[in-house]
Amino acid sequence: MSGEIFMVKNPMRTGAALNLSRITAEVAARHGMLVMPDDPAMLLVTMNEVVLQQVIGSIEVRTEEMVAGIEAGLRSAQHEALGSVEKEARKAGIAVREEIQKDIDAGRLHARELIVELNRAYSRSAVRRWVAVGVIAASGLLMLGVGLGVLLARVLK
Repeated sequence: MSGEIFMVKNPMRTGAALNLSRITAEVAARHGMLVMPDDPAMLLVTMNEVVLQQVIGSIEVRTEEMVAGIEAGLRSAQHEALGSVEKEARKAGIAVREEIQKDIDAGRLHARELIVELNRAYSRSAVRRWVAVGVIAASGLLMLGVGLGVLLARVLK
């Protein structure tokens, strides 16, 4: 790294800052060696911290990109699903409308058949009624004619 400066988010600085005194105490406890904060070995600790910050920053960037990609995919899938639901709802509405129209047409046909039957029944009864009226009128006229004929025959004798 020849003089490059990396500007990376430092998660260790925000949450848990590097505690050099704790590190020196831990080294002393585990290895029995006293390391001072200005010791060259602490240079390695600082270098490791910088490397970890860069790696964590890189992981954060990739994670954010992946999350953004997943969110975009979910939005796209949601949009497609809504489109499919809308299309299916439209198809279902059309199917329901067609079934209702079939029922209406069947009802019209049935009503038309009933009207034709009623007209036939009414016309039959009307014809019978007129025939009966005609027979009664003819009988009445016949009786009137016979009665008049008998009356005239008596008068003219």
